[in-house]
Amino acid sequence: MLKNRFWGPLITAFFVISCVSSPEPKAQQEEMPSASVPAPKSDARKRAQELITGEKMADEASTKSDNTPTETTKIGTEKPVLTTTEPSKEESAPELSPKEKQFFENYLKRLKYMMVVKEGATVSEFQKRSILTKGNEVLLKQGYDVIQYDQLLKNIEDQRAAYEAEVGSSMSITQYIAQKLGADVYVELDCIPRSSTENSRHYGEANFTANMYDPSTAELLGSVTFRTDRSISTTSQEDALINAITAGTAQLMPRIIRDSTNVLRNRYANGIRYQVIIQRTTDSRAVAAFRRNLRSRVREIVMGPSAADQTTMDVYLFGSLSDLEDACYSAFEKTPGMESAYWVYTRGKTITFNTGS
Repeated sequence: MLKNRFWGPLITAFFVISCVSSPEPKAQQEEMPSASVPAPKSDARKRAQELITGEKMADEASTKSDNTPTETTKIGTEKPVLTTTEPSKEESAPELSPKEKQFFENYLKRLKYMMVVKEGATVSEFQKRSILTKGNEVLLKQGYDVIQYDQLLKNIEDQRAAYEAEVGSSMSITQYIAQKLGADVYVELDCIPRSSTENSRHYGEANFTANMYDPSTAELLGSVTFRTDRSISTTSQEDALINAITAGTAQLMPRIIRDSTNVLRNRYANGIRYQVIIQRTTDSRAVAAFRRNLRSRVREIVMGPSAADQTTMDVYLFGSLSDLEDACYSAFEKTPGMESAYWVYTRGKTITFNTGS
């Protein structure tokens, strides 16, 4: 009896202590995942695991990888936003007025040609004259102006001294005469004739090369090559050659006219090019003021070489040389220090003034 009283309280106290110190079996069982069905992990636990491992869970990574390509592609192909302003377009030249258009078309229909045979060409004097005569004949029939061969020869003889004094070796005498006589185009023809005889029949043919130049600058406007048909004569080889080169010239000229007209139409789209030379331009500010005063009367001004003794400028306008002269006098009158400017000489499309100062 005494023994039971001693062990009873002791067993009760031990049981209470063991219950307090050990976790409840039921709680442990609820936290343990089932062996057959894996319990889903909470979002908090997933985030904790990601922070520890540095990797995303497989199911989440695969789910996001399926959804993100569309967004990535959209971002990759999206056009960038431009923050800079769009560059301004170049100002185009003002349109031609009806009067300017009419002048330009009439100018192109009345071009002045000067034809020469290249120095050293293997043709006789008679063949040379035959080529130039036929070429000028075609030009005149189509309404163009020409400088005849005899007129050219006379000017070369008369102007040689003036040519040597004015320009010397800076340009050929052909270009100098073309400028002085106001040619718009000078054409240099080279001809290589060939002839033969077979069974009492004489044959002739020739190869032509035509170079077209701007007399103001000696710039090549275009080049045309042509081979004539074979000509037959029962008289002589010379007769066969004359027939070949005259017929070939007549066939070649339309191409020369077409090509030179097309080039000049494009080149002079903003005005016919003239050159103004002003002598004794010691005051550069006066030159600038003159240019501004002249600008309102013409289409364009391009400055050339300038010095104290002389200033050169290219002036473009749809008008004649006399129109340009009037415009220059009007600009001189408005320019302090140039009111007394006067005309010196004119050569082709070049007009020269002196300030008188």
